[in-house]
Amino acid sequence: MSDPNKEFDGIKQSDNPLPAWWVWVWLGSILFAVVYAIYFHGFSSWGTGEQYAEQIQEYEKDFPQKTNVVASKDGVNPFRGDEKAISAGQVTFQTYCVACHGPTGEGLVGPNLMDKEWLHGNTDAEIYQEIMKGIGPDKAKLGRGPMPPHENTLGSEKVYQVMAWLASKNPNLKPSK
Repeated sequence: MSDPNKEFDGIKQSDNPLPAWWVWVWLGSILFAVVYAIYFHGFSSWGTGEQYAEQIQEYEKDFPQKTNVVASKDGVNPFRGDEKAISAGQVTFQTYCVACHGPTGEGLVGPNLMDKEWLHGNTDAEIYQEIMKGIGPDKAKLGRGPMPPHENTLGSEKVYQVMAWLASKNPNLKPSK
């Protein structure tokens, strides 16, 4: 059997028991946790399910579901020419697109959206597809960087609003072919 009072690197190790008060506090905390869990889940009227449902209702009130706006059969933007949508599109553009396309849409990292040359098509259907699905590094042209997809961040309605704003500023964005 080994010596209980072993010394290692100048530190003496004694095999002393824990103090009685420490053991009682430890056992008491375990007993308290078990009794509290049984009370909370079995006998209390306060539950997390109701609180969670209330939080979901508040969230849905503050952040309503994005509506899916559908274009016409030929892919024309349904908000084209709608002044309310154009102003909402400008706000969305200033929030999400300005970092790459500049404050006026004349390009920074991303391409110029106000000139005659459209790198990935200039119809509503083509532009909508590029914004929603993004432009990967394999499709980026003229040394421009990729563009992230915005179908989950913006949704159809905001994308069409941004496109309506772009169409109001640049007549080279055509409704359809």
